[in-house]
This record gives sequence, C-alpha cells and structure tokens, in this order.
Amino acid sequence: MYIKTPKRYRRTPRRSIFSLRRFLLFVFTCIAIFVGIGIYENREMFPQVGEAVQQLWDNARESIATAAAPTPTPTPDPTLRINRANELWAQGLMEDALEIYEEILPSVPNDVVTHYRVTLGRLVNGDLDGALEMAEKTVTANPFSSDAWAIRALALEYNGRYGEGIASALHALELKEDNARALAFLAELYLDLNQTQRALDTVNQALEINPNSFEAYRIRGRIYQDGFFDLEAALADYEKAAELAPHIIYPSIDYALMESRLGNVEDAIDILDGILVTNPRNVQALFALGRIYYQDLGTYTRAADYFTRCVEADPDNIFCLYLLGRSQYNLEQFTAAAESFRRVIELGSQNGYHYYWAGNAQVTLGNCQAALTYLTPGYDIAIKSGDTSLISAFEDRLAVCQSPLGFPTSTPTPTPDPLSG
Repeated sequence: MYIKTPKRYRRTPRRSIFSLRRFLLFVFTCIAIFVGIGIYENREMFPQVGEAVQQLWDNARESIATAAAPTPTPTPDPTLRINRANELWAQGLMEDALEIYEEILPSVPNDVVTHYRVTLGRLVNGDLDGALEMAEKTVTANPFSSDAWAIRALALEYNGRYGEGIASALHALELKEDNARALAFLAELYLDLNQTQRALDTVNQALEINPNSFEAYRIRGRIYQDGFFDLEAALADYEKAAELAPHIIYPSIDYALMESRLGNVEDAIDILDGILVTNPRNVQALFALGRIYYQDLGTYTRAADYFTRCVEADPDNIFCLYLLGRSQYNLEQFTAAAESFRRVIELGSQNGYHYYWAGNAQVTLGNCQAALTYLTPGYDIAIKSGDTSLISAFEDRLAVCQSPLGFPTSTPTPTPDPLSG
C-alpha cells in the first residue's frame, strides 16, 4: 500500500488584462491592410517590376553560364592577305606568296585556288611528300573540282605513283572533259610509262583546247626531249612555256637546263640567276645552277656555294648533299666531304655511287674501318646493278683497305660519273 504524498500548495497567478498575443495580431493586421491598399493603388506598376526582376534573373543566369568561358577571338578576314599573296604570285615571288598562302589555309578550307598553289609551290621547291599531302587537301576542299584532281595527278606523278596519277587525271577529265591542264598532266604520266606516242597525242589534244597552256608546252618539251630525243624541239617548247608563265618557276628551270645541255651555258646561268633573284631559296634552281658550275664549268667553289645554299633550304636533300660532297672532295676538303656523304647514306640512299664516295672519302682520310661500313654494302649494290666501272672502283678501294698497310697510298684513280644517282 502506497501513501500518496499531497502536492505542495501553489498560488494561482491572476489573469492579466493586457494580452501581448492580441496586440501583435492587431499590429500585423494593420500592416497587412496598409500594404494591401498600397499594392492596389500601384497595381499598374506590377508588369514593369516583373520585367525588371525577370531581366535581373536572366542576367544572373547568363553570367553563371559564361563565367568560365574565354573571351571569343574574332576571326580575321583573310581577303586582304589572299589578295596580297595573289599579287606576289603574279610577280613571280612564289616563296613570299606561299608563306602567306600557308598561313591563311585554316581560314579558307574550301578555297581550291589557294590549296592548288600551295601544292604546286611545294612541288616546285622539291617538297614531294608535302605536295602530295596538300594535293589530298585540295581535293577535300572541293571534291568536284577538276583542277583539284588534276594537281593531285601531278603530285602523284612527281612521287612516282603513275597508275594512281592516271586515275586521278582521268577523274579530273570526267568532271571537266575540256580541262587542258588535266590532259597535259595525263600526257606526262603516259611518258613516264614509256607510252611516248600516246603522250604526244594527248598533249597535242590539250593544246588544241588551250593554245596558251604553259603546262602543255612544258610537258611536250619533255616528250620531245626524253621520248623522241629532239632537243631543239624540246628547247622551243620549254621557251614557249617560260614565256607564257614567267611567274611560274619550273618551266624556266627546264628551259635553262636545256640551254645548258645544248652548250648555251651563259644563257642558262642568266635564266637561273633571274629565278634566284625573286626566289633565293628555291631548291631546284639552286641545284640546277650548282650542277652547271660543277659539271659544265668545273668551278667547284661556285658549285659548292650553290649546293650549300640548297642544303640550307632543304637539309634532307640527298642530291644537293651528294654533289656538295663531290665539290668539297674536289676542293680537297675531305673531312667536310666525308660528312656530306655520311648524311646522304644516313638519309636512306641506296645509290651505289653514293656509297662509293662515302667510303672513298674515309679511305682518303685514312679511316679504313669507317670506309668498310660503306664499301662493303655498296659493293653488293654495285654487283646487283651490273655497273662494271662502279664494281671496279669498289674493288680498288676494298683492296686498299684490306692491304697490310690498311690505308691509302694515293687518291683513287676511278672517277665514276659525277651525276649518277
């Protein structure tokens, strides 16, 4: 049994006359009434306020969305630069024009003319791989351009891919059957495949369509030169091509080389010097002029100067490096010659004469161990080629290095054709 403890007595508080809760309710009610009256009296301003609030919201949202975005760079208009490049091209300043064309290519991805000229410029300067790459981009710029497929055919021809070149030229003619340029390039491809008469018929067809086609005259000159061995007819066509396109380099180079071949050496030098005035780094002109001084005049110092400039313009040019080495050797600059020949082999040459002179320079320096690294594989190349004079030259140098003395007692007597390879 539990005993219930009584609660302690507590005094009950008296009820207050004033209530805080009622007072606050009264105050808020009054405020609500006044606000309502104000809203009603100014109801015509609500749309403007809503628009302002919405505008603030839109601005805030746009600021958040673009907070991390960089400031857009305006794309420059290439028109002025294209016009400048076109002017330089027309003046024969091909190197200066190409520099601008190359820079603006990303801005004109569908401009066939610009892509075409860059392709041609690379071909003229001996950049065959770069030219073929640009030819493909020319076709991409406009797959329905006959000229795009034509320049692709020429780039393939320069790279020795004759079958593909013919297919490209024929496709150019499908797109435009009266394209004299495409016909001329097709004729050159036929010549490369020893279809001489077919080449002549094709190029004459091109000249019927366009009697002022410098491409056709230049290629017909080559057909007369290499196919029919009519050097005078070739000279006339090369001269005509150079007259029709004085701003294009390669017809003038062909013209100069034919003048040199016919004994007009001074005329050839004048033509090539003129090219180098406007295009001082043109590899083909530098090589051609160096070769004239080396082969025709035997002026090895001048030849070495031009071949050096050629190598500076194109450090991987095997032909310029080889004849630079030959010029240096004739000037008794044997160490420099050995380095030039070393670079030729390093770049992948499989020419027996190149291996012979690389080994011979080392023999002359008394480095038979180094010489054998060139003479041994070069001798195998000579055997496979069946070139008896080259085989004899290798055997002479190998005999020197395999003798008990192990070093040469005199300069080599065999002198292979300096321009072979």
